[in-house]
Amino acid sequence: MNKLAQFISTIFHPVLLPTWMFLVILASDLHKIMSINVGLCFSIIFVTTFIFPIVSMLLLKKFKVIESLTMEKREERFIPLFVMVVFLYATTRFFKGVNALSLYNFYLTSDMFLCVVVFWVTMYWKISFHGIGWGAFAATLFIMSMISTNIYLPYFIVSLLISGIVGSARLYLKSHNESQVYAGFIVGFIVVLTLYLI
Repeated sequence: MNKLAQFISTIFHPVLLPTWMFLVILASDLHKIMSINVGLCFSIIFVTTFIFPIVSMLLLKKFKVIESLTMEKREERFIPLFVMVVFLYATTRFFKGVNALSLYNFYLTSDMFLCVVVFWVTMYWKISFHGIGWGAFAATLFIMSMISTNIYLPYFIVSLLISGIVGSARLYLKSHNESQVYAGFIVGFIVVLTLYLI
């Protein structure tokens, strides 16, 4: 069970969520009406939001800025959050003006804003990155399902189920307590929904 919980935490890690979101767009067949190079877009997203951040985390670990990639200590999270904001911003710049990916760019922008929120919260309390990430993910799919119910509603429902599984995995590993996981999801969901309404 411990290995399964670790696997779930890894495969659904927040740093992979921009890639998962783009895969949802591809699975929905919406890309068929997009005038974009799907392979190029996927490569840019995967490299800038996953590969580069992971390499940065490994370097931080090598130079003992952080003790582990899981960043269990609250104090270790500040620099990685800044690094993530930089790479998310770089990714949004790649897709600026691409109308077909406007909602996807909104998702990335929301993630940047959430990194700032988490940075502030982390100064006082350890909140779940996984919770916030999946709250934002689910909220984005909720918005997309409101725009195109037939396409995205099933993905929104699945995202809620996965959020519960991921939250349970984090609790099983004792990485967070219930309030940290629940608060993370609620903050992520509400912030993204509020940004969209604004």
